[in-house]
Amino acid sequence: MRDKYMMEANFNQAAWRREIEESREEATEYFMHHFNWRGVLRPHDFTGPKWYPISEEWRVPAKLDRDAPSAGNHVQMQTSIGDLRDFDVYGVFTFSINGLSQELTAYRMVPENPHYDELFVPFKDSTTGKETYGAGRYLDIPREDDDNYILDFNLAYNPTCAFSPRYNCPYPPPQNTLKIPIEAGEKIPFEHD
Repeated sequence: MRDKYMMEANFNQAAWRREIEESREEATEYFMHHFNWRGVLRPHDFTGPKWYPISEEWRVPAKLDRDAPSAGNHVQMQTSIGDLRDFDVYGVFTFSINGLSQELTAYRMVPENPHYDELFVPFKDSTTGKETYGAGRYLDIPREDDDNYILDFNLAYNPTCAFSPRYNCPYPPPQNTLKIPIEAGEKIPFEHD
């Protein structure tokens, strides 16, 4: 979802909240009625994805360092089925949560998709494997012309392999592991047997 409210000087909280709620309703509709479970039976008690409550606290100002030492590097990320997926390092987001400095590396797909102008930010945090999916979560950040961003962790979502292990999902690299809890965005949808 493109958060068109995130960079406006006059942030419209009601519109922002409504857009996230609508996105969550669409995700529930998709996973309940349209998702290809790929040979995995949907759990009988599954009612759709689960999320933390929406909170403006998790809209975090961030600076993108496009000149970070790793920027421009080509990397391969391990995936959930053992493949390697190619990405280029676009830069490193620096930000603060509860007074603690944090960093997350942002990536671009290789080859680039001309219809997808977003930065891919896979991450883990101290909720991973407890309240959130054990392989981590993702943020898609619309690319901006300047280096001032808002990282909205309310938009953090699970890879499709959280719902069916037959999907091929990149794992967050070690440098994108935060030692703090990100109690925002999508939670574990259900316990796998």
